[in-house]
Amino acid sequence: MITRIIRPPAVVVPLLLALGGTVLGQAAEKTPYNPFPPLTVQDATPYASDVKLDEQVKKVIDGFFDLLQQDHVDQAYDQLTKGTKIAEKPDDVALLKSKTNQAIDLYGDIVGREVVSVKNVGNHLLRATCLSLGKNYPLRWRFYFYRNDNTWRLIDIRVDDRLIDMFDEKAAAPSPEPQ
Repeated sequence: MITRIIRPPAVVVPLLLALGGTVLGQAAEKTPYNPFPPLTVQDATPYASDVKLDEQVKKVIDGFFDLLQQDHVDQAYDQLTKGTKIAEKPDDVALLKSKTNQAIDLYGDIVGREVVSVKNVGNHLLRATCLSLGKNYPLRWRFYFYRNDNTWRLIDIRVDDRLIDMFDEKAAAPSPEPQ
């Protein structure tokens, strides 16, 4: 019979010590290490360094997120959609408000935001992609604007939690069932 001694990799013990774990049954006396400290409003930078956004659009987006951060969801959407075709569909606006309230309940209060990309299509169409920084999880927001007579008008808004799409990655297809 061959006996084999299995040794843990040399990195395991130092890793346990670094993470504040217990070694040899000794209880850790300090607060456990958290590699992801809570996000605060001071940590949130509203614009990525390479993002250039038209001042009209910036004002609309900033006003919307400022109200969301104050937990004024209805007022945020009322202000955002005022004078747009979106406001002419009250059922759609009510659904957006309801889903946003549900998302805040699920992902945590919005503590910040960041405009992560702006894409122009010609001179009259613009998409601004933002992250709302929830206490527990971010959401992706896409605002679509159309410029007519030198005024940018919101024409569509999308919100979701499909963050993988921001990295040009595709979700793995499910493995086929064994037969």
